[in-house]
Amino acid sequence: MREKKDTGRAMRTRSMSSVVVACIALSGCAPTARVMIEKLDPPDADVSGISEIAVLPFGDDVTGSARGQVVAQHLAEVVANTGRYRVMKDDQMKSLLARAGIQFSYPPDASMVRRMGTALGVDALLYGELEKSQCDEESRAVEAREPVWTGDYVRDGQGNIMSDIRSTGESMPRKRFVKQLVEKNRLKRYAVLNLHVRMADAFLGNVICADTASESGSWEGTGSAEIAELPTCDMIFDLLLDRAIKKFVRKIAAHPVEEERILEYGIFHSTRLGVELAKNNLWDEAMEKWMQAIKAKPDDPAAYYDMGVGFERRGMFDLAYKAYQNALVRNTRSDRYIKTVARIQKLMKDLQ
Repeated sequence: MREKKDTGRAMRTRSMSSVVVACIALSGCAPTARVMIEKLDPPDADVSGISEIAVLPFGDDVTGSARGQVVAQHLAEVVANTGRYRVMKDDQMKSLLARAGIQFSYPPDASMVRRMGTALGVDALLYGELEKSQCDEESRAVEAREPVWTGDYVRDGQGNIMSDIRSTGESMPRKRFVKQLVEKNRLKRYAVLNLHVRMADAFLGNVICADTASESGSWEGTGSAEIAELPTCDMIFDLLLDRAIKKFVRKIAAHPVEEERILEYGIFHSTRLGVELAKNNLWDEAMEKWMQAIKAKPDDPAAYYDMGVGFERRGMFDLAYKAYQNALVRNTRSDRYIKTVARIQKLMKDLQ
């Protein structure tokens, strides 16, 4: 009788295992983990066909200084660093415009944009105005309760001065402090910057993309030591300008964003171990484990899918696409795989 019970229990266990394996094979109910990856998003604007750009000096009627040129130089650097465009050097641009006898005022109209585009031989022009750049300070005296040395030392019960041992091994008498109200100077610097940027088609003269980026911030310090550490107004200008420019450049070039991805544990030990490594941000080690799983269990789609996530995180979209396709070939009914292949195809097209 007992043998029959054991046999029945074993059959039920095998049956449940078969159900679990079948469930995993269909993907939707497979154990998963969620991770965050940094990936590239395509430009917000349609900049297809544009590869060569010239950045004009920016208009600056606000500060009455040469900051318009500073804006143009920093914008050119950020755009060039995206790797999406070839940016004409400033001295070459000025030389070509002078040779063509072109002088312009802000903002250049469509005919002037076309004329400059012909002289420079570029696909698009970047230009704009520094609409606002202001940095102000506010100083006031404040009272703060701080420890002040009494001029005496801490003593033990017998009246002997107690000492503390420093990390150097030196013995120092322990000073006695009391908290008192002291007057200190508090300085606050606050600033605002508005930058209007346009990208215009150098052949048609029309504006492809335009945006006004506004940035602001405040910095505060109490006491001479903290005040000395505050950024100067020039440093604050550079910081806000960098923020404003990078906000615009997201519209015309691919940019990194953080996005959630799902990893599948699969049915093989190396695949599951790879997921745990990725969850702890050990992606190189995770990729090695998934490669081991692919070699050992080439029919398990989870390892291919997870490998695709790893390649996508590295920006290797061709390899990610192949890995996702391999997962889909091994499980054609997985909604996750179908949607992922379609998504990576669209991303590759948008980034072209």
